[in-house]
This record gives sequence, C-alpha cells and structure tokens, in this order.
Amino acid sequence: MSYKTVLVALNEINRLDALNAAAARIAALDGAFVRGLYTIPAAQIYPSTGFEAVPQMFEGHQTFFKNNLPKVRNAFEAAMKQAKLEQEFVSVEGRSPLISDEIISHGKSADIIIASATDPSEVSGVELDCIERILVGAGRPLLVLPRSNEHKLDLDRIVIGWNGGREAARSVFDALPLLRAAKAVDVVCVDSKNEERVTPEQPGRRIVATLQRHKVKAEARTMESGGESAGKALLKRAAEIDAGLLVMGAYGHSRLREFVFGGATRHVLDDMTRPVLMSH
Repeated sequence: MSYKTVLVALNEINRLDALNAAAARIAALDGAFVRGLYTIPAAQIYPSTGFEAVPQMFEGHQTFFKNNLPKVRNAFEAAMKQAKLEQEFVSVEGRSPLISDEIISHGKSADIIIASATDPSEVSGVELDCIERILVGAGRPLLVLPRSNEHKLDLDRIVIGWNGGREAARSVFDALPLLRAAKAVDVVCVDSKNEERVTPEQPGRRIVATLQRHKVKAEARTMESGGESAGKALLKRAAEIDAGLLVMGAYGHSRLREFVFGGATRHVLDDMTRPVLMSH
C-alpha cells in the first residue's frame, strides 16, 4: 500500500507552512500527487431579529477567505514546486457555510486527508468541529496537525495506540506508508488487563508480528493509565520518547447536531500536542 493522492485542507491560514510541509513530506514517500483544497464558504444565513420576516446574511467569513485566496495559492504552489511534486490547487465555492462539507466531498477520492486542528481562541472562520465532521463523514484516514507550531510532522518515531478494536485496526493499516518510513514504532496497549479485545498474553503481539512482515520496525509496549484517559496516557508516552506522530482509532459517532466521541479520542482531539493520524 502507498499513498498516491494526498489532499491537504488549507483553510487554517495560520498553519499554512505546517500544512504544506506535512503534505510534501507524506507525498515524497512515494511520489504522490498533492491536491491543495481551499474553500470559500457560502454566506451564513441567520433569522432576522427585526420586525421584517426575512433572513439576514453574514458574509464576513466569506470575505475573509476570498481576500486570502492569493496568499494561500502562492504558498501552496511554492512549497510543492520546491518539493518537486505534482500538484493541483483547487479553490471551490462552498455549497454551505461549513468548510468541512467540501473537505469531506473531495477527501473521499484521496488516500489521506491532512488538516489542522481549529484553535477556538482565534477567529479563523473554520467551524470548531471541522475535524470531528471530517472524521465521521469522509471515511478516509485523517492526519491532524496540532494548533501550535511546536511540533511538526516527524516520521522517525511513531506511537500507535492499540486496543484491538476495529478503529484501531483500521488506523494501523491506513498508516502503513508512514509506519514503514519510521525508524521505530511503539505499539502501546494502555491498561491491557482491562481490555478484552487485546491478546491476554503479550498484548499487541499479533499486530506487531503483522507490522514486522510489512518491514515496520515495531515493538509492543504496555502502560498503565493510572486512572487517567487512555488518550492522555498515549500523549504522555509520545512526549516521553519525542514521537513525531501518534496513530490511533477515532471512536465516536454523530448524534443530531453534535459529535459524541470516546474519552481517549476526545482527549486527544482537545489536547493534542503533536500530529495525530486517526481513522474512524
């Protein structure tokens, strides 16, 4: 397996350099094609608060993204040219105010999607639950970059969160091109004695053996959470060994207009300190 089409979502303008660098790094593994997607969202429509029974339109975030289009295009094309990668920049007029709708639509025909976590402290125009929407809707592996620039994508050392579940299995095999590029991969089972799906004897043994057949330099590890979320434990392990990437399943579903995720997934989404590849 290899990635042949990489989709990078470019609407988090403050993270352009990191997004372009991550796309170039992943595409360079096997000469993949990179599509840079930039969405001009549709104007938001709100009910009128006056006496007239007509909706009011808010076009502020739409104008923001229109004004930044040249900057985003130039940054993307320059980064891909420098990396000598085949690329295409796509600017689309969104069918809705939700940028995630277009990422999901385009992402379904890509091998992997790259996006940045949205910073709630900044007014970027991107919906705060954009990552959650992509995870549930796209059906593709999603590489999420953290909100800050402290940690860029580094494939030398990777941590896998393994509990034997369907989502964990999917994330591991979705991440194979990245895992093969790593110098060391830790397959970490958190609180393995409490997890029935993990092999009781030598947790992680079978998945590590499979990865090794794929030429992945993988080893099984166990750790106790100490009563904390498994997500917090995985982030702690990644920090201890300065891993450049965490791979894990995304456990959750959508319910009406909200997204309900398991404790480990929710913690990592809220507090990620380094890039995370998730599959749902």
